[in-house]
Amino acid sequence: MPPNGPLSRFADARVVLGALLLLAAIAYAPVVECGFVWDDDDYVTQNPVLRSWGGLLSIWFEPRSLPQYYPLVHTTFWLEYRLWGLAPFGYHAVNVLLHAAAAFQLWRLCRQLDLRVALVPAVWFLVHPVHVESVAWVTERKNVLSLLCALWAARQWLAWHDIGGAGHYRLGCLGFAAALASKTVTASLPAALLVVLWWRDGTVARRAWRGALPWLVVGVAAGWFTAHLEATHVLAVDARWHLTWPERFLVAGRAPWFYLGCLVWPWDLCFNYPRWQLDVGSIAAWAWPAATALAVAGAVALRRRWTRGPAAVLLLFGGLLVPALGFVDVYPFRYSFVADHFQYHASVPVLVGLAAAVVPRALAAWPFRGVVALAALGLAANVALTALQTLAYRDLDALWQHTLARNPDSALALANLGGLANLRGDFAAAKDYSERAVAIDPGSHEAWNNLGTLAHRAGDRTRAREHYDRALRCRPGDAAASLNLARLELDEARPAVAVRFAEQALREQPEFLEAHGVLAQACVDAQLWAKGLAAADFVLQRVPGDLAARRAAVRCLQVLGRHPEAATNALVWLRVQPGDAAAAQAVVVSTAQVLRAAPPERAAALWSGACAKNGIDPAALSPRLEQELRRLGANTHADNLQRASAGR
Repeated sequence: MPPNGPLSRFADARVVLGALLLLAAIAYAPVVECGFVWDDDDYVTQNPVLRSWGGLLSIWFEPRSLPQYYPLVHTTFWLEYRLWGLAPFGYHAVNVLLHAAAAFQLWRLCRQLDLRVALVPAVWFLVHPVHVESVAWVTERKNVLSLLCALWAARQWLAWHDIGGAGHYRLGCLGFAAALASKTVTASLPAALLVVLWWRDGTVARRAWRGALPWLVVGVAAGWFTAHLEATHVLAVDARWHLTWPERFLVAGRAPWFYLGCLVWPWDLCFNYPRWQLDVGSIAAWAWPAATALAVAGAVALRRRWTRGPAAVLLLFGGLLVPALGFVDVYPFRYSFVADHFQYHASVPVLVGLAAAVVPRALAAWPFRGVVALAALGLAANVALTALQTLAYRDLDALWQHTLARNPDSALALANLGGLANLRGDFAAAKDYSERAVAIDPGSHEAWNNLGTLAHRAGDRTRAREHYDRALRCRPGDAAASLNLARLELDEARPAVAVRFAEQALREQPEFLEAHGVLAQACVDAQLWAKGLAAADFVLQRVPGDLAARRAAVRCLQVLGRHPEAATNALVWLRVQPGDAAAAQAVVVSTAQVLRAAPPERAAALWSGACAKNGIDPAALSPRLEQELRRLGANTHADNLQRASAGR
């Protein structure tokens, strides 16, 4: 195709960017209806580091303060929390914009490599339905942001390699660091760049090795650190989904074909695919690794006889998939060995390779208008499928129902649907979903917990304890089961035992908000005031409107003699629950202690100021406060308060 051929009319970057943004807006229009789904609570809605200025330091310098140590991702969430709080549309819109920006950078990279079909893979990448999981799921910001940074870094590195200039290399280093700080799957970028140069030039010059080596070292270090955190912090290592090495090779041999199939035929995409049964003794099971080996051998043969393209695509595709091929334990393997978001980065070389192989031949063999019509049809189909797939991320119920429709044996979907039904009070549905889940997967601790809470609610504490114990046998130390047992012990008036179970839950999951709340209540009942206050404060820092934690904090502060803080918390409690008699009594008792320690002439002003600040009418409480002051022997304070009340 000549340089001034039909596709070159889109050469203007502003036109391309505008077109990509418009396409993204159309394909992902349903995100306006999407909320937060699985894991978004840990990353956004209940992430304490987003709430304060000090949290920004924690994001970068306290790796274990985050679900996963991807500080640039959490910095974007921190900034967005300041802009629009917990309104989900803002987070979704940013994901869509980042995805469109990545498609634009892909177009520019293809142009930089003199690929005349540059626009085709960029558009295909933008609207391919398999990428919906990465774009419409807020938690997967790490995918879209890391790829954008990696593509930009690749362009800068190639510019440095081809035309020189230390500035390009420094910018490339900055981009690579940003990519690693978003997701360390991008650690393979320097190796990918060497493969690209080999494809383009037929060799890799010494200059390229010098430029790639520092990135390789940094990437390996970042990858090791992430793997360490996955094992010790994310707890991705578990005997229940531990794989032997033969099993790992079975996964590695089959997964690439699954991902290629999804790219070529993106139908019935699913959040949780069936987990393959790995039978290392089956000859049929080894057909997948054998097919993979044959594909590699074929690509090598083509390299010598025809073109390096297929070999380069396979190297890039396989290299970018390595973290998801089973050689490293990752938590999602408990549910499935494959997931759409695992191939977000790896899909890029495949889409580019297919476009480069098919489009020129189609234009040479068919009329231009026919090719354009076929491309338009394919574009429309992809846009429609992407929009439909996005609707699955409206909310948790939609996500799990969509999953169950495509994978009826998904114990993960059934257990989560059981939990949702339990929360909304549909106990019959909760029981049905949970029983189906344990029938499919007897090791589903989530489903056993659901059944336990149903029995607990029905008053059958013996059955509830049996189910919670079963959940703990399925997953020793399970935080949810430990918390449920803590609640059970509270109901049976054994607060000291409840404290132990709540602390066990927190050892497993230190950021477990509900466990801190139950621990606070158990400590109050067990008269462990300092420990109870710490637990209540943990909750209130994240959910200021939690009244149970507020009540616990007031009680602990009163006993510890920290009356100013107790009064402040009691006033907040009363402001939220104006008619609560316990809140009013806490305000009176704590405020009397504060006023008693103040000069008598300031008592009235302090009281009226505290009421005004919290929007509370002092008239209803002033007589009780005067009475409490007199009981404490602060008669002068009470007289001043009485005169001020009479003056009003």
